[in-house]
Amino acid sequence: MKTRNKTKSVLSALLVAVLLIGSVPQVTYAAQVNEYTDPADNWLKANGRTNELDMNATTTYETGYCTVCQRDTLGLTYRVPEYTRSGETALNRGIRYSDGTLIDGVGTGNLDDGTPGIDAFYTGYQWTKSVCQTCGTLNSVDGEDAYSFNKNVYILYPCDNNFFFDFDNTEYEPYNETYHTTVLKKGQYCQFCKGTQARASESQQRHSFTETIDAQLGNSRFYVSETCGDCGYETSEYLTAKSVVSSYYGTEDGNAHTVTVSDLSDSGVHTSIRYGTSAGRCTLTSAPNYTEAGYYPVYYEIDYQYDNKNMTENGVSYVWLLEAEGDTVIILPPMGSEKNHTHDYRYVETIAPSCTDLGFEYWQCDGCGRLEKRNYTLAAGHSYEDITIREANCKQGGLVLTMCKKCGDFHETTTPTGAHTYTTKVHNPTCREIGYTEHICSVCGNNYITDMTALISHAYERITKAPTCTEQGYTTSTCTMCGASYVSDYTEPTGHSWDEGTEVTSPTCTGEGVIEYHCQNQGCNEKMIKAESATGHTPGAAATCTQPQVCEKCGTVLELPKGHSYETEVIAPTCTAMGYTIYTCADCGDSHTADYTDKAEHSYTANLTEP
Repeated sequence: MKTRNKTKSVLSALLVAVLLIGSVPQVTYAAQVNEYTDPADNWLKANGRTNELDMNATTTYETGYCTVCQRDTLGLTYRVPEYTRSGETALNRGIRYSDGTLIDGVGTGNLDDGTPGIDAFYTGYQWTKSVCQTCGTLNSVDGEDAYSFNKNVYILYPCDNNFFFDFDNTEYEPYNETYHTTVLKKGQYCQFCKGTQARASESQQRHSFTETIDAQLGNSRFYVSETCGDCGYETSEYLTAKSVVSSYYGTEDGNAHTVTVSDLSDSGVHTSIRYGTSAGRCTLTSAPNYTEAGYYPVYYEIDYQYDNKNMTENGVSYVWLLEAEGDTVIILPPMGSEKNHTHDYRYVETIAPSCTDLGFEYWQCDGCGRLEKRNYTLAAGHSYEDITIREANCKQGGLVLTMCKKCGDFHETTTPTGAHTYTTKVHNPTCREIGYTEHICSVCGNNYITDMTALISHAYERITKAPTCTEQGYTTSTCTMCGASYVSDYTEPTGHSWDEGTEVTSPTCTGEGVIEYHCQNQGCNEKMIKAESATGHTPGAAATCTQPQVCEKCGTVLELPKGHSYETEVIAPTCTAMGYTIYTCADCGDSHTADYTDKAEHSYTANLTEP
């Protein structure tokens, strides 16, 4: 069967089969394809209700809260459409679990289940179960008080109408050499469980053939094959493309003679021929005629055409006309020959017998050229051999061409359809997939499985990461088969272990210094920079009248010179000396004179001296 939208194969569906053992995490894959396939069309039977649901489930990995792990974990979810004989969900009868248990987890009821696609129909509900990929607990999302907790059962849920997708699938299956069966199925399906209420309709339609033509000049035939682009049905046949151009042997009789052509081609093969007197220059539409004695080659090109495929055969035949005199055949009678001529026959050539014609020898008189046939041999008869054109397989019968090795005569024989050609592949069980032996026909894809084995436990490889100065330590457990992993055993960070530090920049009186610390823990390249306080100024001698106070380390002026604190002493002028002011510093004794004033006038006193 061939589909426009690829269908999910039975083998892919088998990958979701699982046999649950204890509390081992059960993981499997379903065939995930872009094109939709109704699970009811490929339903697999198995022993046990749960096993059968597992075999036909669609699986997805989803994150949910695990009540055992007490956190969100990755879980494997199985979903299967609910099918019942009545088409009514079992939930309407109070049944919640796939083992028939009621909603209260105590009583049981009738599931009304059947075989999907035969006597059971999709209800719009789905069976669901989940497996935590961390702790392996079944249905842990339902809580420890639920009936389904850590039980290998499915729970019934309604399918959400918001997640129904449209689909339109057309499938084709060969019916006979003229028709194939077209199965049309369209409607809506649930995105999660893949269930649909759509029904298929069938009709028979003519094959849509694509023709392929192979011109086989060496075998004088066209090989014509046709393949239906919808269902893949194939037919083939050989069409003979053969003409026999016969040479003419005879005596001149005044009539025109030429070669004769017999077209043996099958119906549908168009044959056209051109003639010429030299090879490669065949332009005549009719063969040349000859009336005079002689040996004339007639070249020809025969074009065979079937549909738009052509092939050309090149060849040469002959017209051999002998001169005739009475009952004696003469090609070139010698000059002065006598009537009572004694023939001197010489061997010319041997014409081998064909499958249907006698063989013989040509003998010719050396004197007059008379030609005779002698020493006939029986026709050889056909020498047939069988050539297998198409091996019989499970899709169609074989085709054997029985052909004569000598002349090419042939006929075809169709052999019965053959058996399936199965190849076997063993799939070992893993922690995600069941083990099984897969048998697939290499011709048509027909398949089946045997020897199913249960899943095996995860094979965890644990790697512990030591804590660092800033990050937690933990242990990662990774399954070496499937790659599933989880993290546990966290430890707190160790914190940095700083060294005594290295002075990068020394502190000054007013500027901070820099100290760099490095973590001494192995593998840690962290460093820490800390500031060292400024030392402050170291005052020198106190400021004086003329000298400032400066820092002994850096020379910074801490206090400006105080300046002199002068006390004045005024010296009055006299009539012989100028007046002035004496300035004397009360702190350091520095002195100078200034503020000069002019001499005073003499104040003469008359002193009379007597003579």
